[in-house]
Amino acid sequence: MNLINNRNILLAPNSFKGSLDAFEFCRILATELEECGFHTISLPLGDGGDGTARIVAHYLHALPIMTKTVDALGREHFASYYLKDNTAIIELAEACGLKHLKREEYDILNTNTAGFGVLINHALSQGATHLILCVGGSASVDGGTGALQEMGLTIVNNSSNRNYITDIKEINTKLLQQRFNGIHITILCDVDNPICGPEGAAAVFAPQKGASPEQVVMLDNQLCLWSALLKQHTGKDVTRLKHGGAAGGITAAMHALLNAQLVSGSEYCLTLSHFHDNLLQAGIVITGEGKIDIQSFYGKIPGTVATLCLQQNVPVYAVVGLAEKQVLTRFDKVFTMSQYARSIQDSIKNAPYYLKIIAQAIVDALYSSAYSD
Repeated sequence: MNLINNRNILLAPNSFKGSLDAFEFCRILATELEECGFHTISLPLGDGGDGTARIVAHYLHALPIMTKTVDALGREHFASYYLKDNTAIIELAEACGLKHLKREEYDILNTNTAGFGVLINHALSQGATHLILCVGGSASVDGGTGALQEMGLTIVNNSSNRNYITDIKEINTKLLQQRFNGIHITILCDVDNPICGPEGAAAVFAPQKGASPEQVVMLDNQLCLWSALLKQHTGKDVTRLKHGGAAGGITAAMHALLNAQLVSGSEYCLTLSHFHDNLLQAGIVITGEGKIDIQSFYGKIPGTVATLCLQQNVPVYAVVGLAEKQVLTRFDKVFTMSQYARSIQDSIKNAPYYLKIIAQAIVDALYSSAYSD
C-alpha cells in the first residue's frame, strides 16, 4: 500500500457470530485507525445470515418495528423487523433462529418457521408490499411449512410433530396466493445449496440443528416429496434451484408458491452499500468474520470481498476469530484474535479488546508495507 498517495481504508466486515456485530467492528477499527492518520470508510455488510436485516435497514434508512412472535419451539417472545414506506426487511433468525435455543433444546422434529410467518403477516398489516427476507440462522428443516401455514397455506398431515414436513400429505394454496397477490418478495440467501439431495438442506445443515443420521435421511426424503408436491401445484421444479436449500428449504417453497426472487445475500449487500464504487477509491480493504475457511469463498462476505479486491488489485486484510490454513493465501494479511486471546471463548467474550490490539498490528503492518514498497 502506498501510504503517501492513498490513506483511504475501506472497512467491509460481516458480523462475528455471537460476538462483534459489523457496526461495532467498523466503529472500533475506524476510531483506532483514524487516530493514526488514516481515513476510513465504513461499510458494514451481511450475507443473508444473522444481523443482515439490520445492515439492509441501515442503508435503506428503515425503522424498527417490534411485535410479538414465537420461537422455533412455539414460545412467545418479542422480535423486530424494519419498515421503510412499503418495504419491510424481515430476518428469520430474529423470530425463530437457532440463537434462541439452548443446545439441549435442539429438536429437528418439532422446530419450525411459524414465527417468521407471524412477522411477515404483521408487516403486511402495516402496508408492506415489498418484502426483503433474510433467512440465515434458522433452527429448523421444515421446508418453510411453518411460516407458510401462518401466511395462509393449508397443510394436510397426520403427524403430531410441529415440523409439518415430516408427514406432509397435501396442500391448498388458494388463501395463501390470495393474500400475497401483488406482494413482491426478495430473499437474501447465505448458501447456494439445493433443497434436497447430497448437498441439500437436510444432508448439509440438519446435523447442526440436532438431527440424527436417521433423521437426516428421513428429512431429505420428505423434502424431495415436498418438492414434488410444489411442482404438482405450481408447475415449478425446485429440486435443483440455486439457494433452494437455504433455511431448511423455505426459499424453494416461497419461490414456487409466491414467485420469490432468490439472490445472494452478499452480492445484494455489496451492491446496496456501493462497495464497488468505494473500492475504486480505497488504498486497502479490511474485511472480517468470526471464522474464515473454504466455505468463505462460496458466497460469504470475506471471500467475496477478497475476490473483488484481487480483480481491482487492491490489497485486502482479514480480521477473524479463527482461520483455516488453506485460505490464508487468499488475503494479503490475516489477523486472528486467537493469536492474542487466552482461549477461543476469551476471544469471543472480549472481542472489542482484542480488535483494538489488532488495530495497532494493522497500523504496524501498513507502515512496514509502505517502507518495503
